Amino acid sequence: MSSSESTTAELACKECRRRKSKCDRRIPICVLCRKYSRRCIYEKQSRPPLTRRYVTELENELAQMKAVLRQVAPSGENTNSTTFSESVDVQNECQVAQQSPAQDGVPLETSPSSGNWEWDERTGSANGDKFVDGMASLTSNANEGGYLGVASGAALLRITDSSPNGCGEHEDSGPSMRRNHRVPNIPFALTSLSQLEPFVEAYFAVYHRSYPIIHEATFRAQFMEVIPRPEGNVWHVLLFVVAAVGAFTASTEQSDVDLGLFEAARARMSIDMLETGNVLLVQALTLISNYMQKRNKPNSGYNYMGLARRIAMAIGLHKETQSRDDSLFTAEMRRRIWHCLYIFDVGAIITFSRPLDFPKDGVDVDLPMNVHDTSTRQKPQPANEVTVYTHLRAQATFHIATCEIYSKITSPPFPSASELTEADDRLIGHWLSTLPPYFQENAIQEPRYRLCHSILRWRYRNFRTLMYRPILLRRVMARSDRDGQSTQNYDAHEEIAIQRCLAAARESVELISAYWAHEQQNTMACWYGLYFLFQAVLIPIYCLRNDPQCAQAVEWREQISQAMSVIESMSRLNDTASRCLEKIRSVCGPYLDPSMDGWGHPTAESPLTQIANLYPLMWPTLEIAQLDGMDAFLQESTILGFMNQLPGVE
Repeated sequence: MSSSESTTAELACKECRRRKSKCDRRIPICVLCRKYSRRCIYEKQSRPPLTRRYVTELENELAQMKAVLRQVAPSGENTNSTTFSESVDVQNECQVAQQSPAQDGVPLETSPSSGNWEWDERTGSANGDKFVDGMASLTSNANEGGYLGVASGAALLRITDSSPNGCGEHEDSGPSMRRNHRVPNIPFALTSLSQLEPFVEAYFAVYHRSYPIIHEATFRAQFMEVIPRPEGNVWHVLLFVVAAVGAFTASTEQSDVDLGLFEAARARMSIDMLETGNVLLVQALTLISNYMQKRNKPNSGYNYMGLARRIAMAIGLHKETQSRDDSLFTAEMRRRIWHCLYIFDVGAIITFSRPLDFPKDGVDVDLPMNVHDTSTRQKPQPANEVTVYTHLRAQATFHIATCEIYSKITSPPFPSASELTEADDRLIGHWLSTLPPYFQENAIQEPRYRLCHSILRWRYRNFRTLMYRPILLRRVMARSDRDGQSTQNYDAHEEIAIQRCLAAARESVELISAYWAHEQQNTMACWYGLYFLFQAVLIPIYCLRNDPQCAQAVEWREQISQAMSVIESMSRLNDTASRCLEKIRSVCGPYLDPSMDGWGHPTAESPLTQIANLYPLMWPTLEIAQLDGMDAFLQESTILGFMNQLPGVE
């Protein structure tokens, strides 16, 4: 045998590998193939070894190619290539994530029949025909956006909806409502986790002040590798979600950077994660839920929150632990995570006006302490000043106090005015009186805590408008004639309820306008300000449409004009603001311009026509009721019973 024949190959031949036989790798034919007269084929190694250096070279080449493609691609062309490099050096692991189908290839649901609340939020279109907003105020159809109940913003808005397609828009909504969805664009190739540092900083500077679900010092130490990072991939999911939330909430101009960061987080998730239960997973899923709601995928966020809550209860976060092995720090973190999850979940339930299914019985976890992080491990006394946990405690106690009221106003029969005012004084009044002096209504706040303090002030006023607005609407719609006169006497409790509703709406407009004029304008302030402002301004809008000659009409017009000015300013940070502004103009424009016919005349729609648009949001439609085995007559009697409560409506 020649010397060339005695050389060996680097890998076994193809036939020996197929048969799992021991190959001597002789060239040109191995012993086994020669013995059994097989065809001996050696394959050349097609890929270089997967070393860190080789992966880095590929990442740089990929970033360069994408930069070239972006330069040569026609302007406005929506290509199928992703613009975010997900190749990140993560603990010497190389993970190849299969790209999801391009948005253009995702099939949309066909138009559902009446009463079908199924939804599909995969496309992420922010201005499409099937738009679903995370504020539950502008959802484009009574169906296809998930169930939005009587306390949602969409419920009140649809009373004034006279568009032919019944979805809040006319057939030709104009070019401003037909903007193409922007493709996420990251202006750099992410080749190191250290590049996420600005977004992590933004998260703790803005979002963390309101919702401290993560311990800042621990997370920063893990991020900088001062202490070991948790094993597995969940921590990396949490990292990219934190970066996405930070990029979104702290931005002062519209950007898609957060969308790319969030896609990187999703690429690192797997179904296997749901077969585990740990604190990191609860934190990640909770933040994903809140982020998706703010990015106008509310039903997806609702689902993620359900997972987070189940896992939280499965690892016992709803219980106080008595184990000697648990430090004060561990116990405090469990409390903080549970109550952040609680306020997110209940807050979303109220926004969408869905049944309150958060467990009350069997939950005995204490509120987190009002302490500074630097002293948590030394069993400190509660701080007598605002800390990063003050707002968390205040919002958690607010929801605990008001859940009883929410259950009543979303379940028939609707409570009377006297019942609501009594509950208001007993529950909300008591909550206000028990706030610590440094977080009271008019307490001066440091700049870093002004946003969370303001959001709390907006929130409880918004809840009061939700409580009382059915009583206000009942009076407005029940006038027996359209000359501004009424033949019905109202009791004192109803008058108090109506004045509280009007006052809460007026104060909301004033407070949000003042904040937007004098404080930092970022996306987080814009999102919450827009949500509460739009909910509030619907009250004077509805009153003005139905009673434009009322003595308060001048004040209502001032509130509407003030809100419109702020919302227009907010549109540079949030596309939803433009939709809100268009909606206000469409339903209220004739009542703001003296040259228009509607200036001194109420809407021609009858009370029955206006309130009929509210029914599908208060109770399931009769079709769905019959499919679910519910008695249709009972459904009709429930609706008629509510109508019969309206004086002057026959």
